[in-house]
Amino acid sequence: MEHPLVSLQTGARWWAFIDDRLDERMHAQYPEGRDAYHADWRAAHSLMQNHAHAVARGDDDQADRLIQQMREVAADWDGHPDHPDHAVA
Repeated sequence: MEHPLVSLQTGARWWAFIDDRLDERMHAQYPEGRDAYHADWRAAHSLMQNHAHAVARGDDDQADRLIQQMREVAADWDGHPDHPDHAVA
């Protein structure tokens, strides 16, 4: 079965979107938002890295699960015009 979410580009697109939104949130909440930013950034970065490792291993199911987890992280920004599920390619 072919999985559409297993490419490195898909993981990178989600990571870039999340990273940008976390940066925006941290700047809006600075300096109080720094600790939360660092924790959220590390967690999201870990998802991206794990996705890349799953793709490299050929573990499509795990790669799909990790994209779903990135989607959950990005849920707060669902209405953003750059959201990977809604952005025009």
